Amino acid sequence: MIMANQSIYESIIKITVDNGWVVPYSPILPKAFKAHINVEYCNSVKSIKYICKFVNKGSDMVVFGVAENRNDEITQYQMGRYISSNEAVWRILSFPIHDRMRISFFELCQNDQFTKTLLYSQVPKYYTWNASGKKWNRRKQGRPVQDYACIFESDAIGRLYTVHPSHAECFYLRLLLIHVRGPTSFLSLKRVNGLQCHNFRQACQELHLLDNHWDATLGNALAAGSPHQIRTLFAIIIATCFLCDPLQSWENFKDFMTQDILHRMRRIAGNNDLMITLEMFNEALIIIEVICLEIANKALTQLGLQAPNRHA
Repeated sequence: MIMANQSIYESIIKITVDNGWVVPYSPILPKAFKAHINVEYCNSVKSIKYICKFVNKGSDMVVFGVAENRNDEITQYQMGRYISSNEAVWRILSFPIHDRMRISFFELCQNDQFTKTLLYSQVPKYYTWNASGKKWNRRKQGRPVQDYACIFESDAIGRLYTVHPSHAECFYLRLLLIHVRGPTSFLSLKRVNGLQCHNFRQACQELHLLDNHWDATLGNALAAGSPHQIRTLFAIIIATCFLCDPLQSWENFKDFMTQDILHRMRRIAGNNDLMITLEMFNEALIIIEVICLEIANKALTQLGLQAPNRHA
């Protein structure tokens, strides 16, 4: 019997147990709260933001319903954000949150003539960010820039975070920063041809950036997208991105968005010389309107386009 047990033990895989198996804990806490409590030493901002609901990563979004009875959960709802105590105090005391580097960029444009020729994303090529002094300094190494003394160019790439169009003013601010050279303040970004605009959206409209931006997006999609994909993209843009002139964008790209319908009609008619007709455009508009209704519950007439003839 002893020999049998010994053979069984020898057949078991040996496992080495070291300090990696030990979970740090405080004996007082489990005893006081009668629960399993681990202890972690927070020695970096990454640990702190984990405890404080990722306050340094941005605010979380929560959706909750308000109803008179539990069976009717979607009749009324409200959107809210969770803000931790740290972020709440930061906002109550009106401490700066986002714009320190942009303000430093504006100050640089006020004092440095060369910076007035640059876009916001181009600054890291010629300047380095001094974290302690909170300012931009000229690079001291790199390729000399012609016609500018003591200016050196590097291979550094400046990037801007993407912003969803639903975050309206932030999206328009980003659009201005990637097109306007050498702004000296937020007010200067809103000043176009002597006109002081009320907001960033109006400034983008005056500079004709909005529709040009989306036309460029659709133009890039033509290289690899199918007509169905381009129609879907166009529907998303007009339904959620508030184009100034969606009719002009339709006129610019309607031929591409109708190519699959044309190929189908050529195959049915057995005529490869068949050209696009108004009926084919109408069918494309019907498909686009269906997508807009699914996305935003809006018909094309509510989005600045003509209503398709569904009877046809």
